[in-house]
Amino acid sequence: MRLTDLQSGERVFIDANIFVYHFGGKSLECRAFLERCARREIEGYTSAFILAEVLHRLMVAEAIQQSLVTGKNAVKNLAEKPELVKQLHQYNVNVRHLLEMNLTIVSLTPEIIAASEAIRTSEGLLTNDSLVVGTMRELEIINLASADDGFVGVTGLQVYKPADI
Repeated sequence: MRLTDLQSGERVFIDANIFVYHFGGKSLECRAFLERCARREIEGYTSAFILAEVLHRLMVAEAIQQSLVTGKNAVKNLAEKPELVKQLHQYNVNVRHLLEMNLTIVSLTPEIIAASEAIRTSEGLLTNDSLVVGTMRELEIINLASADDGFVGVTGLQVYKPADI
């Protein structure tokens, strides 16, 4: 299903790629969806570990965009050159905007981490994806906004994807 198919009043968990496509200017559909969340038309939820992933990805993308590093080994190059990291600022501005979107940000708990093992075993998901599903199940949310095909077919989930990616 498409992000635009989400009805007003729905509860939805938001995966990192939705934020990255929005802030990277790659998806007007992600932007419109997040604006709906900001207006509280849709109840948006995400997790602190998702925000950490978004922060990291936006930092690396900014460094590549500014030609401070290349795509190959970008993270390693940034880690080895703190002076480059000090030149980056836009990713922080973007994350501050994200924090103003009226989203509910949930913590990663030991119970979710423990539950994610069974999810990896039963669904074949990678670690962060199993944490997403574990968090959703803990919150009793079935709707997921994500461009990740790996979630399609996961038991009990309805995946809403941007069509403009």
